[in-house]
Amino acid sequence: MEEKEIEKIERELHQIEEQINTINRKLEREETTLKFSDIVQEAAGAALLAFPFAASEDVWELSRKMSISHALFLLFLTVIGLYVVIKFGKIGNWKIQNLGGFLPLRLLTITVISLTVSALSLLILGVYPSVINNLQWFIKAAILVFLFSTMGSFGLDAAK
Repeated sequence: MEEKEIEKIERELHQIEEQINTINRKLEREETTLKFSDIVQEAAGAALLAFPFAASEDVWELSRKMSISHALFLLFLTVIGLYVVIKFGKIGNWKIQNLGGFLPLRLLTITVISLTVSALSLLILGVYPSVINNLQWFIKAAILVFLFSTMGSFGLDAAK
């Protein structure tokens, strides 16, 4: 090959490299950080599934019969499952933001919002204190509803 041809190929390779770098920078900017609209979307997703399950007699009965240790184990498994999906899943438009270097911010917001919406759904529907008449039963029911509201919260947030 002639020296001129080699120089031409090197220039073209350099141009291709610059284009790839430009595309990568655009893709990095497209990942979104957590915004207020995401919080609202998480709350809407949580409510979408929390209210129907909070109104279900099956959930009330199951939560009444389960032990508090079983409910706490269910809470633990739900949070760990959510952590694994957020940390290792390829959610295309999310920028992984961590608190303290290891706790994903989305995990914290989805968990807090889903727990809050779950408890509020039982209160708003009047299930507590009319049907569920003690605090321990209320906590177990809120955790059971949390399982489903987490799915709605995460699902709607990830789908955007």
